[in-house]
Parts: sequence; C-alpha cells; structure tokens
Amino acid sequence: MAEKDESMSQAEFDILDAFVQGRYRKGPDGQPVRPSWALSEDNFLEEMATVPLFMRDDALGDIANNPELAALQALIYDGTPVEIATNFKNQGNDMFKDGRKWYPNAVQFYTQGLDQKCDDDGLNATLHCNRAAVHLELGNFRKCIHDCAAAIKLCPTMLKAYYRAGRAYACLEKYDDAVEALAKALELDKDNGQVQIALSKALQKQQEAAQSKAEREAAAQAAAAAEQQVAAAITRAGIQVATLSLTKGDDDGVDRTAAEYASHKPQYDPDHDALSFPALVLYPEFSQSDMIGAFDVHTTFMDQLAPILDGAPAPWDPDHTYTTATTDVYFLTFDTDPNKRRLVKVGKKLALLSILKQSWSRVVNGVVEFLVLHRENAFSREYVAKYRARSG
Repeated sequence: MAEKDESMSQAEFDILDAFVQGRYRKGPDGQPVRPSWALSEDNFLEEMATVPLFMRDDALGDIANNPELAALQALIYDGTPVEIATNFKNQGNDMFKDGRKWYPNAVQFYTQGLDQKCDDDGLNATLHCNRAAVHLELGNFRKCIHDCAAAIKLCPTMLKAYYRAGRAYACLEKYDDAVEALAKALELDKDNGQVQIALSKALQKQQEAAQSKAEREAAAQAAAAAEQQVAAAITRAGIQVATLSLTKGDDDGVDRTAAEYASHKPQYDPDHDALSFPALVLYPEFSQSDMIGAFDVHTTFMDQLAPILDGAPAPWDPDHTYTTATTDVYFLTFDTDPNKRRLVKVGKKLALLSILKQSWSRVVNGVVEFLVLHRENAFSREYVAKYRARSG
C-alpha cells in the first residue's frame, strides 16, 4: 500500500495505489473491479502517457515550472535504477500474464525498464528476454531474435533466450539457425522437455527444407541440361534464332503478350532425335491466334493445321470460311525493323524444318510464328498487296 502525500489528490493517490498493487482489485467473482477513474483498456498506453506519474522523459518537456508534475513523476522513479527497472519488469510481467490484449503494454513496460540503463546485466538480460517473449507471441519474430541476442550477450547462459530465438527462427523458416539456437538451449538443460520438442520439430523442418532445396536444385539442373540439348539440336538442324522484345500489334494485326510465350518452349527428345517448337498461328483478318504446343520440325503445315481448321468452326469464324482448302500459309521475313519485313507464301505440304532453314527465317523468342490468310477475299488481297508494295 502506498503512503499518501498531503499534496496528492485522492484520485492521484488511487491511481498510484492501483499500480503499486500491480493489478486491479478482485471482486467476489475473481474478476478485476475497475474503478471509475481506470484507464481505457483499448487505449491504455495513450491514456497512461497523459498521467504525469507514467510519462516518459521525452514527453515531459520543461517540468521545472510545474512542481506538482515533477513530484508525481518522481514517485515512479523513486529508488535506484535497479529498483526502478525491477518495478517496470514486474509491471510488464503482470501485463503479459493478463493476456494478449495487454501484450503491447507489456512491451512498453519492459522498454521503460531497459531505459533505466541500470548496471545489473542479469536484470537487463531478463528485460530483453521477457520482451522477446511478447514479440514472439505477437509474431514480431525479428524483434524477438534481436532481443534474444541482446539477452545472450548480457547473459550467455540464459536458456530462455536461446529457446525463444530458436522458435522465432523456425517461424521465419530459418531452420539452420533455429536448430543451432535450440541445441544450445538443450546444452544448458538437457532434460528440458519444451526445448526437446522444439528442437525435434526444427530438425524435422530442417530436413524437409534440405530435401526440398535438393529437389529444386536437381530440377533446375535437369532443366538446364534439357535447354542445352535443345540448343545443340537447333544448331545441328541449321536453324537460326533471335531474341526480341515483345511488340504489340506489329503489321499482322495480332497483339503479342508474354503469356503466350511463358509456358511454351522448344523441346527435344534425344531418344527419337525429335525437335519441336511452339508455334503461334496468326489470323490477321480476325485479330485471333492459335497456339500449337509442339510443332515437330519434320511434320508439315497440313499435318498441324488440319485438326485446327477442318474440324468444328472457330467461334470467330462461324461460317467456317477458313479451312485447309481455302487458306494459304505465310511467313514474315526476319528483320529488326518491322517496316522491312516481307511476306513469303509457303506450301502447306512443306515440313517446318525446310522453312526454318531459310536464310530469311528466324525462330524469335523460341516460338515459330506464321500467318494463315483466306485465299480469295478482299482482306487477304489487300493484306498481301500491302507487303508487295513495301518490297517494291
């Protein structure tokens, strides 16, 4: 029980007395009895900062001209730095015990205890370690680790600091660090059940992470080896490739997007010496396209287009005017300047390889592109005439 100073009002004394007792008085039902002057549970820190007794030094300003304020503020700092820090530690512990709603307040009290910069390394280590416990529960894992490191620096044998750091590392999926910290904790107390369980879980996660990493690395190596095989096959076939930034529209009337290329790459089957490319079929008249996932270079355009054009009509061609019998295939010659590209008609009975080996041909960004135009309609005649006029 606090002793009342004659200059202190009853309300101020009640506030002081409640904090000295460490928590609110209990009623018959065991629940806290909150006086009318009690601070709001939802804005505890903000309201507490307005009470002179609990103002932080950086919020006091000039108290020289306010004796009552100075006297009230001095009450909580009455004692040695160790005593004051211990008081803040105890208040923080009470807040932590009162449940998650009070965790931010617990952090505040532990911080105020550390602000005293007392010369008791054990007490300071405990304040850091206790604040780490709160941060761990709040999910502030990096702050928890930072506090644990500070505690260990002050007290290298503080088991709880290693334990809490290990749990925080595990939550961040840094399992190597988690195992190291928890193993150190177990060295300090080999019979500690909590540490044993946490270390066992961390070791399992470490093993799973290592296996997952090995699988990813193996997959990456296999993909790199496959790409090397593809590149070698392309070179052997005499096919030239190029890489260009994707353009919108170009002269063929069809927009290109990265999504059209993302999941399609050249493939090579070494067992059958079979090379294939993804092929983008463009229909300029309708600003539409089809993607052939794997166009084997030894198959013909007729082989690939018949299933597309001679089956059910496409939604954009309800009259089914585009069939293999009514259309022609065209390639655009390669040039970094779109205005210099020419339109070249190719026979549908030709194999893709015979076209890709031409000097004017390039596989751009790993994808073959060709155009399909109706053989005898106004759009196609104008489209072809445009390129003929360009070539002079």
